[in-house]
Amino acid sequence: MPAPLPPPVHCAYRHGMSPTVTHDDAARVNVLSSLNAYISRQLSPGVKLAFQRDVEPRLTPADTDLNDPKVRAGATVREKIAPNPVYQAWASLRRNTQEMNRQNARHIAIGQMDDLKARAAELGRNQEGLSLDPATPIPRYLELADNHLQPGGYHAEITPGDMTAAATYDIATFVTAMGSFSAKGDSGGRAVAAWMKWHFPDFRPKRILDIGAAHGNNTLPLAAAYPDAEVVALDAGAPMLRYGYARAQSMGFTNVKFVQQNAEDFDANLGTFDWIQSTMVFHETSTAGLRKIMARMFAALNPGGVTLNLEQPNFTAETPVYDRFLRNWDAWYNNEPFWVQLHEMDMPAELVRAGFAREKCFEGGVNPDIEPGHYPPWTAKLSRHDHEHAKPVTGKTGYNGEGWYLFGAWK
Repeated sequence: MPAPLPPPVHCAYRHGMSPTVTHDDAARVNVLSSLNAYISRQLSPGVKLAFQRDVEPRLTPADTDLNDPKVRAGATVREKIAPNPVYQAWASLRRNTQEMNRQNARHIAIGQMDDLKARAAELGRNQEGLSLDPATPIPRYLELADNHLQPGGYHAEITPGDMTAAATYDIATFVTAMGSFSAKGDSGGRAVAAWMKWHFPDFRPKRILDIGAAHGNNTLPLAAAYPDAEVVALDAGAPMLRYGYARAQSMGFTNVKFVQQNAEDFDANLGTFDWIQSTMVFHETSTAGLRKIMARMFAALNPGGVTLNLEQPNFTAETPVYDRFLRNWDAWYNNEPFWVQLHEMDMPAELVRAGFAREKCFEGGVNPDIEPGHYPPWTAKLSRHDHEHAKPVTGKTGYNGEGWYLFGAWK
């Protein structure tokens, strides 16, 4: 059956820093988003069929032995399916679509570099909520990876005061997620805020820290849910923070500060917090970096405070070898090298290593929270991670298969 269309780009929320999208720009964005949907919904089942017919009958017991790190990572399946023409067509299209997406978004953003700077200067005239430190060390795992095929990563500056990496992210993420991250790109933050409100309705944080906040798309829902709290959006990339501060100002937020620091050793002068949050950060962090960040989280939390983290779902002993290969594909071909290790990690154990008590740790899952009213009802909210959105398994603990993996701990 035909793949349902993602929402068109004109349905995305327009804030004060949104790059201008011309008729031709919109056409390219919509074609790329629809192509992504076609690859996800129409071609991906063919890859699984190719595996079942061509690869699975040839698997030996050694090829499915989860004691082998290569098998656990899905690398054995990747090697065996690589010659298959169905897989090659799918993989080439998926990689090329991501490259075209970044090129198109950068073309739009770079062409408006001066206009973006002017708008940011007007929106952030007082600069009270923006703190940049050019001496902030960029971790090597960010310097070397160019995550999502973003040239130079999200911290790179083409000119002084540059914000094109953030504007590129704004446009390209819509295509990558095919609109499934909501019209404001904030479905993760909205989901987390809703989860906290539901499970802990009496929790009233006075200070919230969002680590790896990028341009604040998932930070602002926390600030909206807790308007009396002071919210700090922390990131290593100045372009993201400049853009994010101006974006927040244009949307009327006055309780969010944007601070440039390395999450591994952020300054104690930032104070302590009642809630420390991360949203899709650890899959782009080395193991050593992750452990430093968690230890710093523990040190900076007030007694009775909470850390809550949203991430890619972990593998379990029941995760099939094909799913391991598919879910780690981005590690090999989308510059997400730490996905492999993250899928293997016991996050409550990592929190305990950082200082949290085992009995204070928790796990769960949330679906993306799509803000109503922006998309027409006939459009699909698609995701190329639909294979991770399995139904919950009755009686199982840990990740419950609802969409995104949520884990954290109280101090």
